[in-house]
Amino acid sequence: MIYSSLEEGLVAIDQLGTYDPDKIIKTFNIDLHYSNLMPDHINGYTFPLTRTLFINSKYADRISEIHPKCHEIIHCLLDNSAEPLLESSYVSNTRIEARANEGAFYIMVKWYLQKTDIEPANFNILNFVKIFSLDPKLIYPAANVAEKIINKHIQNHEFFY
Repeated sequence: MIYSSLEEGLVAIDQLGTYDPDKIIKTFNIDLHYSNLMPDHINGYTFPLTRTLFINSKYADRISEIHPKCHEIIHCLLDNSAEPLLESSYVSNTRIEARANEGAFYIMVKWYLQKTDIEPANFNILNFVKIFSLDPKLIYPAANVAEKIINKHIQNHEFFY
């Protein structure tokens, strides 16, 4: 555990000047490994005390690896125990997992805005979900984080394809 709260960890990430997950991993000396030994329902796993994260190899070199990668970064920065990121969970009922998702979406939204030069007022949650190949079950948690960042309420009609 490097930081005692999500807010403290996100301030440190903000100070980097980049939200690129690979650059965050490098800056915080996190070891990233891909594993083909994980069951399909486990997207990632972290050993926070050694700052080691594993991503299921089914995501390797795919845009869909960004969410598990960012989620596990947050575990490396904030936690002192290991928990897997399960694909089958709707919204995890543990505070640790909810916090990791909140931090992951913070990094992802900031990186998306940084990479695309999209004005926050033009942010579209469905485009965001599509670009990162997020499971539809993650639309609402991602939208909650995005609303705080873009300082705009995302209308319910924006959730429908």
